[in-house]
Amino acid sequence: MANLLTSHLLAAIDWDEYKRNGRELSPSTVDWIEQNGKPNVEFEFLVIQKAIERSERVRRSKERIRAIQNRRAYEQKRTQMMRDKGMRWNEIRAEFRKKYQSLPKERQKTFLVFLNREYLIPAAELGVITGLKDYQIKYILYKDGGAIDEEGN
Repeated sequence: MANLLTSHLLAAIDWDEYKRNGRELSPSTVDWIEQNGKPNVEFEFLVIQKAIERSERVRRSKERIRAIQNRRAYEQKRTQMMRDKGMRWNEIRAEFRKKYQSLPKERQKTFLVFLNREYLIPAAELGVITGLKDYQIKYILYKDGGAIDEEGN
């Protein structure tokens, strides 16, 4: 966010404070005003607002791309697992469920994180395997450093 702060914006903030509250202008702001003239406060605030919105759009776009990539990677991993084990996905999922239920409580969380990290199994699928609610799974994954992506995959 620091890269969004420009000398124009800082001068506009100082100028706005000066006009509203009579706050004394800093020497750097006075120098800036002498060189560039009085800042257009509304315009500078509009510029920062648009920059923040653009930054948010880029962040969300990157998250969507990452979610798609993770989904594809999961599907490839799942297909490879089915091929290697010679089993259907429901059978593999039942195998994971038995393994999960046979573990002591403290190791179940570790196994859940392992399934998410190693096999890229998304949170919704982990709910089917473990019987936990979505928010419980996300809590465990985030507590351990987060799910693979923001959508819980």
